Amino acid sequence: MTAHVAKSAPDREPLLKAAGISKRFGITQALDNVTVSFLPGEVHALMGENGAGKSTLGKVIAGLHTPDSGTVTIRSVRGDGQDRTLTPGSIQDAFHAGVRIVHQELAQCPNLSVAENLCLHDLPRTRLGLIDFAAMESRARVLLAELEPGIDVRAPLGSLSPGHRQIVQIAASLDDGGGREGGGGGAKLIVFDEPTSSLSIAEVDRLLAIIRQLALRGITCVYVSHRMSEIFAVCDRVTVLRDGKFVATSVVKDIDEAGLVEQMIGRKVPPPVRRARPELKSAAVGGLVVENLSSPGKVEGVSLRVEPGEILGVGGLVGAGRSELLDAIFGLDPAASGTITCAGVELARGGAHAGPRASIASGMGYVPEDRKLQGLFFQLGVGENIAVPVMPRLAAALGVRSLPRERTYVSERLRSFEVKTAGPSAVPGSLSGGNQQKLLIARWMGRETRVLLLDEPTRGIDVGTKAQIYALVRQAAEQGLAVLLVSSEMPELLALSDRLIVLSDGRPTGELRDDHMTQANILKLATLGH
Repeated sequence: MTAHVAKSAPDREPLLKAAGISKRFGITQALDNVTVSFLPGEVHALMGENGAGKSTLGKVIAGLHTPDSGTVTIRSVRGDGQDRTLTPGSIQDAFHAGVRIVHQELAQCPNLSVAENLCLHDLPRTRLGLIDFAAMESRARVLLAELEPGIDVRAPLGSLSPGHRQIVQIAASLDDGGGREGGGGGAKLIVFDEPTSSLSIAEVDRLLAIIRQLALRGITCVYVSHRMSEIFAVCDRVTVLRDGKFVATSVVKDIDEAGLVEQMIGRKVPPPVRRARPELKSAAVGGLVVENLSSPGKVEGVSLRVEPGEILGVGGLVGAGRSELLDAIFGLDPAASGTITCAGVELARGGAHAGPRASIASGMGYVPEDRKLQGLFFQLGVGENIAVPVMPRLAAALGVRSLPRERTYVSERLRSFEVKTAGPSAVPGSLSGGNQQKLLIARWMGRETRVLLLDEPTRGIDVGTKAQIYALVRQAAEQGLAVLLVSSEMPELLALSDRLIVLSDGRPTGELRDDHMTQANILKLATLGH
């Protein structure tokens, strides 16, 4: 990732200013009298812990949320010194003023073409009222020309990589409304809300290069992210929020990572240090054994052993088959074949897996990569989310649910894992991302768990909660669990793992131990065959 030379904050008038912004959701004060200004042509980071108010502020600026108090003003395009106050909660007014947002969750139609997605809000038509496909594709090519001209505008959007889909969303934000009346005059400020959360290393580098390119064109980029390396690579200034309040705005070149973390959480956080290699028990009394696990087009010939008390890391690039490996081990891939043994219980031998129910019964827990789509039940309460795997054990006679037992169990889990919630009946959607992740770990790190599968356990959470997750993962191993860990963050993988295996194109390419566990060696093994 090429370092970006941050500019000092020049003596310039702000392009946009959010003044005295407050916003409450129920009992949660998301923003409390926040004032921050953004300069023309700068990349300005918004940082803070989960629930600090970063995304909420970005959505207020873009007109997606109506603030309870405060104003958002943007400099007049006429240069007459007259600021324009944006209509609170009006996406249309913000769009017309040149304010756009690129969401973390891609808001697109994967079954339609790239051109159709880019022009969906204003499809060009012929004199007969039919869709003018030639004009639509031409307009799409113009929008993509400076960002990624190699993208085929006729291709279904769903066929593109996540990085290219993100670029298409950025191109859509640059649209001036198709030239129609009231369409606006093009983007002047774009809010990027966690834009790299699901991208590969190469895709992240390309996206950051595009953001720098936009800033050079004079477009202000508001960059919301948890990833420190990206902040120091691309941003000019950084504003920190904590508990919905403004803490500080700093020039990036004048602050280091430790100082930024201290602003975010109000205390110093020591960097993660690799733990001492544990004394391991025999796999005959527990642990995970996988032999020659394969699934067509996903993984091929993977064999591994994780002893009780050990953390085995799985490295590799995006698309290497790491998540697919965990899915197959847990029993979510009906096409997988091989032998899998969990805590002495054989789940698969050569052919079909006994399934997720058998995995759970054997003592296996699985924290998947996407907590929203794969992990949590958002229609159920926090308590039911935790108790789901153990409800049969807590049940009374004839399998009838025992609510008193469940309440006792849930209360202990919430307290032990420090999940901040209004109560067991609160829904997961009311929790911050970090607390959602701790909730998921609390579900699977129970007394019955012998093997714990973790796929990107700290994705999308802040540095303070990340340190808590690290402690929970190490605690799991110290309690005798066999932990299989997938992470795209190599410092995290190196800090938590006792040893590593690396995948490339679904195949194992090597194992690393002790002093051989370095980022360079991981990348070397991850790119074999590319």
